Amino acid sequence: MQLLYDVEYGVRRELIARLVAVFLGAVLLFFYEGNLLPAVWCAGYFIGHALHCRYIVVHRKTAEPRHLTIAGLSYLVVVVSFMWLPVYFAMNEAPEKIALGAILMGSTMVYQIRRGDRILWLAWSQIALFGVFLLLVVGSHMDKFEGPFAKAGVLIVVVVALAYTALAMLFSRASRLALEETAERLAQDQKMSAIGRLAGGVAHDFNNILTVVQGNLELYHLLAERDERDAVVEEAQAAAKRAEAVVQQLLVYARKAPTRARVVDANVAVDGIVSLVQTLVPERIQKLHVRHPGRLPVRLDDTQLTTALLNLVKNSVDAIEGSGVVEIVTSEERLTEPLKTGDGHALPPGRYVSIAVVDTGCGIPRDALPLVAEPFFTTKPPGMGTGLGLSMVAGFVRSANGGLRIESSEEGTRISMLFPVMPLQEPVPEKANAALEGGVSVGE
Repeated sequence: MQLLYDVEYGVRRELIARLVAVFLGAVLLFFYEGNLLPAVWCAGYFIGHALHCRYIVVHRKTAEPRHLTIAGLSYLVVVVSFMWLPVYFAMNEAPEKIALGAILMGSTMVYQIRRGDRILWLAWSQIALFGVFLLLVVGSHMDKFEGPFAKAGVLIVVVVALAYTALAMLFSRASRLALEETAERLAQDQKMSAIGRLAGGVAHDFNNILTVVQGNLELYHLLAERDERDAVVEEAQAAAKRAEAVVQQLLVYARKAPTRARVVDANVAVDGIVSLVQTLVPERIQKLHVRHPGRLPVRLDDTQLTTALLNLVKNSVDAIEGSGVVEIVTSEERLTEPLKTGDGHALPPGRYVSIAVVDTGCGIPRDALPLVAEPFFTTKPPGMGTGLGLSMVAGFVRSANGGLRIESSEEGTRISMLFPVMPLQEPVPEKANAALEGGVSVGE
């Protein structure tokens, strides 16, 4: 059912252009004909489309085989509701009406070829309808052809044209199915590759952690002094906490970690995190917070937002050698087209709250940009990162129905967490930190 919706209503610009063209054509034909026939044609086509679209939308998520059959039949009704007027014109005696009807019939057949319906019986039904329409038109003009050879020639041309249309529709269908199968196989291969890298990274990290735990526990039995024993136990406990942090990041990445999402003002939520950023950013780096003047209601887990924002700030700090600037920017954005996010997902158009971290660091290499959100991929030197930071951020943002946008060049990097704008359902303080009012500096 989703495929039926995508092929007919997925490309909005084409749909709008088609409906507008039908409406304008009906208006022009109304003035030319001087009767209500074009108006009836336009109204019937629009009503048929509306009912077809409504049925698909209602049953798109929980469709059964019978729903798919009804949707296919309703689409055939839409085809007939459009084609009857071109067929009527093509059967007319006036040359200009014959030409107009033939053009409309031809354009409809080309459109059906582009559709390439996956449902085989629906494709054959459309072919049969075109055959009936062509025979009706040719039959109405058959008396104009003199002699059996002329009539046979016309029938041969009609049969060849119908056969070509049928082959083109079936080939388009086969090509679309093959492309979808290839894309599915590629996605599965990529998924297995990602799982392999994830398993390898987890195994490597836990092997290092277990080595530390096991080594310190063995030292515990060899040491006689209590202070020395306490020190190795603390080392083992610290390693266990690192293992816990890795597991927590993996759960966030997989969107399995428990969340306490609520509607908050992004400005207020970020204000509360800025004090933590102060301790994370060294004195050599200037810290700024550009605060959006209005309210930015979003639904998220503010604890996970804190972890994600600190991860992004830490990455920015590591990317700056010497002096530089790290900036936290809250704003509202409106997407007019789908946005491909940094982790490969697509964010639909709409209003979004942006929480961005901008730095003047060395930037991310162009060839590494598509990979930075993958687990255990890192551009940092050995020992400086696990490769889970950005993947955890991406998992958190996806769990809030948002997306991660990554922009980088030699002048620096901007990573934006985009969250859908939500109704603000609960009161929040106008500002959490008086020093931040008006988007002023929160550091040097």
